[in-house]
Amino acid sequence: MGVEWTEKEAAHLLSRATFFPGKKEVSASLELGMEETVRRLLAGESLTGTTSELLPIEQLKADGKDLAADQIGDQQTYWIHRMVTTEAPLIEKMTLFWHGHFVSSYQKVREIPLMLRQIQMFRDNAVGNFYKLVKEVGQDPAMMLYLDVNNNRKSAPNENYAREVMELFTLGIGNYTETDIREAARALTGWTYDKKADQVKFNAKQHDTGKKTFLGWSGNFDDRDVVAVLFKQDALPHFVAQKLLTYFAVDHPSTDWINELAAVFAKQNDIGETLKAMFLSDAFYADEVKGSLIKTPVEYVVGIVKAFNLPLSKGYAGAMRKMGQELYLPPDVAGWRGGATWLMTTNLLSRYQFAESIAKRVNNAVLTAKDNVLPAGAKPEEWVELYAKLAGLWSVGEKSEAVLSKYADETFLHATQKANGMRGLLQLIMISPEAQMK
Repeated sequence: MGVEWTEKEAAHLLSRATFFPGKKEVSASLELGMEETVRRLLAGESLTGTTSELLPIEQLKADGKDLAADQIGDQQTYWIHRMVTTEAPLIEKMTLFWHGHFVSSYQKVREIPLMLRQIQMFRDNAVGNFYKLVKEVGQDPAMMLYLDVNNNRKSAPNENYAREVMELFTLGIGNYTETDIREAARALTGWTYDKKADQVKFNAKQHDTGKKTFLGWSGNFDDRDVVAVLFKQDALPHFVAQKLLTYFAVDHPSTDWINELAAVFAKQNDIGETLKAMFLSDAFYADEVKGSLIKTPVEYVVGIVKAFNLPLSKGYAGAMRKMGQELYLPPDVAGWRGGATWLMTTNLLSRYQFAESIAKRVNNAVLTAKDNVLPAGAKPEEWVELYAKLAGLWSVGEKSEAVLSKYADETFLHATQKANGMRGLLQLIMISPEAQMK
């Protein structure tokens, strides 16, 4: 390791591996050091030593009203609450990652318990063995309903899951043929989900027992064989490595970086070890990597809510939806497109509107807290730096700093009543170009 572990590096890691690089978390990470910080993140251990209890949804209120377990909107709000309060943020962030990778949507599944069960499966396997996760996904009831596995019978194989398990889950386009899809579908026949009994069942009479040739291998394959053959493909570790790098590091990772990370993954199919290698690499902390990814709506909203310790509201899920991301409801089997699509005109406007609403809601106690006040005579730039870090923004460009500093100087620095100007500064920070990035 040739990277110096400073405030900037710690904040960068936390901006990618968690939902909010707060002052306490950055300070704790500096004290722990890079390796121990990464270890704790992967282990789901608190960086600060804080413990928190996740209350069941029935014991929580949003906007002063009880949340109901049988309402999808309330479940969205509850997941937001979990992201804001968790002491295992990387585990929760990987849960969200898998939700956008192994996509199922409530719009088709229509069973809240099954969607929750699937998300818990992702949480349990968040940084674990990918082989195990792929096997479990294939017999997950929500996935089976979403990709019509119940219709996959010997007489008429349904190719939906067979296609997506290769195209979107493990190999990527160009690494299989239409024949491979048909043969895999035959191998996967016979599995069904019985809604009434709430059981995944195998009907041997509906399973095709004939010989199949799949990705260069032949045999009387079943579902276990399909997974085994998938993991014999050279494309799989590269596909996984690229997905993780694109999510956590850069939009377009180099071939060398993909190959390097794929080699780590290929040893044990372990997501945690792969992430560890990424987070401890010099390349991850390069200047061109920092601040290069656009925050997802979930990251933008959760980070702001956590930054200002805001009370739970159903409006947060609605704001995310307007920004282009709705929990439990990905747009299609390919999930959210991400990247520049997050900043399309209507989505960006929704971010600005959310920032404005939040600035009005920030409690005066936050503005007057000891850690958020500077002594008389402090320069405008010092106020900008202080408030930027309060919002989780550890680096502000020269142009933004100049505009923000001028605003601070002209509004509250020399005024008796400072609250409105301070809120205005927070709002401008939240809508700054840098605040959209991580």
